[in-house]
Amino acid sequence: MGGLFIKAYIWDDPSKQWLLTDLFYNQNETHKLTLAPPSGTLLTDASHLNSSIVAEIRSPKTVAEIIKAVRDAKSTHKKISLSGIRHSMGGQALGSNTLHLDMTQMDSVRYNDSDQTVTVGPGATWRQVQTSLSQHGRAVRVMQDSNIFSVGGSLSVNAHGKDPQYGSLIESVNYLKMVTADGKEILCDKTQNKDLFSAVIGGYGILGIITEVNLLTTQNSIYAFSLIPTQTPSLIDTLESLSKNPENRLLEAHLSVDGERFLTESLIYKYSEAHSLKKPVDDLNGENSTWLRKVVFQASRMSNFGKFLRWEIEKSLTPLVEPTTVSRNTAMAVPVRFLQNPDPHSTDILQEYYIPTEQANKFLESYKKLVKKYNMNVLNVTIRKVNKDINALVSYAQKDMYGFVVYYKVLKNSMDIQTLNAFTRELMEYLISIKATYYLCYGSYYSQSQLTTMYPEIRKLFVLKTQQDPDMLFTNLWYEKYR
Repeated sequence: MGGLFIKAYIWDDPSKQWLLTDLFYNQNETHKLTLAPPSGTLLTDASHLNSSIVAEIRSPKTVAEIIKAVRDAKSTHKKISLSGIRHSMGGQALGSNTLHLDMTQMDSVRYNDSDQTVTVGPGATWRQVQTSLSQHGRAVRVMQDSNIFSVGGSLSVNAHGKDPQYGSLIESVNYLKMVTADGKEILCDKTQNKDLFSAVIGGYGILGIITEVNLLTTQNSIYAFSLIPTQTPSLIDTLESLSKNPENRLLEAHLSVDGERFLTESLIYKYSEAHSLKKPVDDLNGENSTWLRKVVFQASRMSNFGKFLRWEIEKSLTPLVEPTTVSRNTAMAVPVRFLQNPDPHSTDILQEYYIPTEQANKFLESYKKLVKKYNMNVLNVTIRKVNKDINALVSYAQKDMYGFVVYYKVLKNSMDIQTLNAFTRELMEYLISIKATYYLCYGSYYSQSQLTTMYPEIRKLFVLKTQQDPDMLFTNLWYEKYR
């Protein structure tokens, strides 16, 4: 029986057609948002600063359709670009005049009771994965600090989470399947096609098309939540101490960003084992009090007083409104929709810097000076422990580090964009001097030499690319810029 179908597009630029809502009479609650327009050739990403014209958009639902797309692209001399939810901001999810594959329809999720793993399509969101695992008392080991992103996209950037007991996403991957440039589906793990396994995860989509991934899971335990106010000079030492205690399962810190207390005060969000016998109850929506969060965050975009107000509210209200106990799944379903920027003349930019533990305090002092020099509008700073990763070919954490995730407001004019570029380039030089790294999926502001200095293994990735895909079938704007 047919039903009402409404697609509602709400964004500042109609040509971008960012799909925010799909309404059906009988809509499945796991139906996800997609940023891919249903028709047309103009694509953009979450930065609102990158866009490209593609020749065609397809949304494959099966491996057979992916293989056909590969054959069609080769026969018409087109290249292939890929995307999931398109939150990468460095051009990795965009192509120019390509056959573009929107992978969000490849979203199957199957829990395997025999070994407590979950087999997932690349287009599935982490919320879909959590929904499946919740029914079996299991939880995701590693994912970003929200469940709206696609698994395939997370694999392509080798995302990390906030559990100090685990490292980046590659640690929780049993195996993956991918379609290569010759149109064949192959299996990759730590023994079979292991060079591809370590390169595809964190390889930004240039080696092939991920079609399936098998993930390790963990117990969906009940955690006790506590908020720990800390002066920033002692923050790293405190986080180091907390992260060494296996009872502490989720950790992150928020820093003050108002002018008077810029980066001087911190709040540590700690989730530790509650050893409760109660059955976990999951709330995977993650969008509680959206209207209030949105109003307060918008105020912080507009003025220093707004930043001051937001920090005072976070300090005083969080202990009152946050539940004292919460399931792991719920704690990992963090609200993000309140971050949506309603201003058509500005955009919010994410950047992340991976700083060696011993350099973290020094970094904060130098970073503050750079922010002041360029008058950057910092909206949020979050810090998480990032464990050493020796599994991924292109690893952002060659040793134990701390990830500094920073949210900036930038006006969409040439002056602000130039300032952003100059600020980031100078920051890159400082990062290189302390053997830190920049997360490559958050804007391609770095030069070719800065890229290869921070990530010498990138040369190996590009060599492997030419071996596996000599005709350069798989591409994106990021690869075309830096190859």
